Amino acid sequence: MDFSESTQLIQSNGKEFTVTLLEAKQPLCVGIFAAGRGGSPVRHLPLLRALAQQGCTIIAPHFELLIPLTASKEELDARIEMLEIVLRLYSHAHIPMVGIGHSIGGTLLLVLAGGKALTSSGHQLGIHSIWKFERLALLAPPVDFFMHPGALQTVDTQIYLRNGGKDTVTSPSKALLLKQIFEKQGQVEFILDEEAGHFSYMDELPPQIEDTQPDRKVFLENLAMDIAQYITS
Repeated sequence: MDFSESTQLIQSNGKEFTVTLLEAKQPLCVGIFAAGRGGSPVRHLPLLRALAQQGCTIIAPHFELLIPLTASKEELDARIEMLEIVLRLYSHAHIPMVGIGHSIGGTLLLVLAGGKALTSSGHQLGIHSIWKFERLALLAPPVDFFMHPGALQTVDTQIYLRNGGKDTVTSPSKALLLKQIFEKQGQVEFILDEEAGHFSYMDELPPQIEDTQPDRKVFLENLAMDIAQYITS
């Protein structure tokens, strides 16, 4: 399916930021992509193009790099606000909205879908808005934010969750806890990629990172195909 690709500058509520926009000619869905700590959706561009080719218009905001590794509530809330600006600008009543996120990006999409995320100091993320996503595809999202009673009870959407068996950032055991929570709500498809690490889901690896996935090309092609099928089905 044909799509156009551009970079646009968004100005709203005193904020100014860039989005990568991949616009399908006849979209089956509109997808918000949320990158991880590094903040650049360009590192996932082959995945985003594959989704657009299958008929999903993709809007991917560019975030600032989060430093240090443990981001503050203010920094995470700023990303959530940017995602909400994008949702207000690009959501359509007659086209399903989906979300795709890697690492902390996946966590923030869960917040937007109604999850009550708490920081290590006990502060809640977000501004209590709940957006209706048809589906969420989450790649190795940190889950400690949701390890308290009722944290995900109000999330009412289908979940596609993948995690690497060799992930040292979001451990497989934590991912399984998240899977169990959503299983009780009858809304999760879970895949454990035995040879994958936390960054295996990125088409362009961060500097100094070596992937544990032995055949990245095949892995990433299959990943893109699976996610495209899931979000457009």
